[in-house]
Amino acid sequence: MAEPELGQTNYWWVNQGQTYPQERKAGILWAPKVQKNGVQPLHWQSMLDVRAGDVILHYAKGVRALSVVATAAVDAHRPGDLPEDMWDRDGRVVRTTYSEAADAIALDELLLDERLREPQAGPFDRAGKVKQGYLFPLSKAFGESFTATFSYRFPALGVAAGSYVPSEARMEAAELLRALIGVPLLTVKGRTNKILAVQPSDVVVATESSPAGALVQIAWVEEALQLLREHGSVTIHPDQVGYRSAFIGAVLLQLPYARATGSPPVISFQAGAAVESDASPTPPTDKVATDPFTGSLEKPFAGTQRGEQPALRRRLLGSMSEAECAICGETYPARFLWAAHIKPRSVCTDAERRDLSHVGMLACVFGCDALFETGYISVNENGQIVTSSFESEHKAVATKLADLEGRLVNTHTKASSAYYAWHHSNMFRG
Repeated sequence: MAEPELGQTNYWWVNQGQTYPQERKAGILWAPKVQKNGVQPLHWQSMLDVRAGDVILHYAKGVRALSVVATAAVDAHRPGDLPEDMWDRDGRVVRTTYSEAADAIALDELLLDERLREPQAGPFDRAGKVKQGYLFPLSKAFGESFTATFSYRFPALGVAAGSYVPSEARMEAAELLRALIGVPLLTVKGRTNKILAVQPSDVVVATESSPAGALVQIAWVEEALQLLREHGSVTIHPDQVGYRSAFIGAVLLQLPYARATGSPPVISFQAGAAVESDASPTPPTDKVATDPFTGSLEKPFAGTQRGEQPALRRRLLGSMSEAECAICGETYPARFLWAAHIKPRSVCTDAERRDLSHVGMLACVFGCDALFETGYISVNENGQIVTSSFESEHKAVATKLADLEGRLVNTHTKASSAYYAWHHSNMFRG
């Protein structure tokens, strides 16, 4: 299947049957990689083609839910709530935001002619019945017809289907503005704004004509963010975002993959925003969660930037506003999670740095990232956390280590085990 670009919506059909309640509760799709006889079914391999912003129809004796994909597939062990006797332990997980139907849509409510027109690789057989298997592609025509016909049956469907919204856009406006204090912000017309301070209800903004700063209501930025989250785009014009629209647009353009087009400018999240001039012989792009990463690993500024780092974070976090720390298993807001390299990036080969699916993990800033990076914890060949001793006078650290000892790490899979093994052999203090 051709690699889709950010902003291009693809539609999928997933048969969940008895696993629907567990996967719905966890907000995931999960499929093994291979059958016990070593065969790799296409309806499991299709997990690799799912991209953030895609739309999934969830079928379990009727279409029970629609969801918008938050992250592309990453390797993950079988979740504990799923049956242990049916599949291999190694698999892939896709995180997605479910919106359940008020009433499930029965198969015979879907027009037979539309089912029969679906490609052979799709979810329906020649009689229009549902095939056995897990995940199948749907045509754009079928997906758009379904959402147009049945969207009223999904009252909780908040974000426009198919609109990709990065996790950073889900931050509160005040938090986003604090992170941008002192950063030169270019408006669509190329003028420079700079945030000097963030107060309880206002942000102090310096411009070329007002270098001492003027007040802008944080609520105006919040309203623009809300429009962007709900619709995937926002028009930068005083009629929609207030008379400080130029500053608000400059703030929104700081979000990953935000791009302004047209007049008046409309800001949305598009693949073109990720493409920069690049003299490398490889294509200068990092389409959504591409694996391996094909863009430039180093981007010049007054030094070098990590070219693949945003793609790694998007691969692991996507549009989720919160996620689990791979080490402690606790769920945190996205701002408290690092897209951390299992094997330090500085000693990875170029091929390893591009291996986005396996070289990274999400680690929280509440100790787990630091403990792993400094070698006080590691992951053994069984996927369990092992800990090093710590000086007894540092009781808080010793307690943290004791809490982590022996915990299973779901991101330790066959494909990522080499990175964990390197860390264990070279960085673990034990």
